[in-house]
Amino acid sequence: MRRRHLLLALCLVLLFAFTAVASAAGSVDNTRVFDETDDLSDSQEEKLQERIEDIQDKYDFDVVIRIAYVEIPYESLEAFTDDYYDSGISSKYAFGDDGFLVFLNMYDDGGGRAYWLNGCDKGAEWFDNYFFDYIKDRTSFQTKLKNNDYYEALDIMLDNVEKFLKQAKTGEPYGYDNPVPKEPMSKKTFSVLAIIEALVGLLFGKGYASKLRASMNTAVIRTEATEYIDKSTFNLANSSDMFLYSNVTRTPIPTETRSGGGGSSIHMSSGGHSHSGGGGRF
Repeated sequence: MRRRHLLLALCLVLLFAFTAVASAAGSVDNTRVFDETDDLSDSQEEKLQERIEDIQDKYDFDVVIRIAYVEIPYESLEAFTDDYYDSGISSKYAFGDDGFLVFLNMYDDGGGRAYWLNGCDKGAEWFDNYFFDYIKDRTSFQTKLKNNDYYEALDIMLDNVEKFLKQAKTGEPYGYDNPVPKEPMSKKTFSVLAIIEALVGLLFGKGYASKLRASMNTAVIRTEATEYIDKSTFNLANSSDMFLYSNVTRTPIPTETRSGGGGSSIHMSSGGHSHSGGGGRF
């Protein structure tokens, strides 16, 4: 009986050991903020990680942030980020197939430091050239990067990623054909503009009144001899204007250009995933 109890206890111990090993082997590291240059504080990394986990839960979508110093030219960032995200899909981190990568490269290739944004699969569809233009033109993301405010810049990026994901889930993602509505003017901005308009109106009204008052004074001293000529009796027999040369200058009207159209940035990576890519310098 005692031997049977010992054998049963041994089996239980081995079962728990195998379960623990299997669990450790199959565990997935959900780290999504990789600050290899220590430009973020520990608390900032934790906050960004928590925001990403919230996005994962709400939208079943992955977001990765990497800050590194990699000696590659700006032109190579697209292929580099494609490979980085694809390798993360099959590694211990198991990045989601549908995801988005924000890569900040602290290496200056002669034109400045650079960032690159990379969408994968559904991320490539929802985060295309329209999103990249939107980030450049309608957010302070690049300005924050130039001022070395990396946490603020990344926080702004996550705000906009979530905004686009929320819209994409409606079935009508944002794009050039469905742009993000402009935000209503704040009360403070409205008040400032109203005061400026009132001042401009006051100055314009004062100037117009002065001009009108001056026009009422018709007694003007004549300073030219020709002003005393009686035109009813003065007759110039011949009069002609002769031009020896003519020069015409034409300037073409500039046309608006964009960095790309919606969806045109999507391409296939060597890992077999569709990707979108766009970036800039800071």
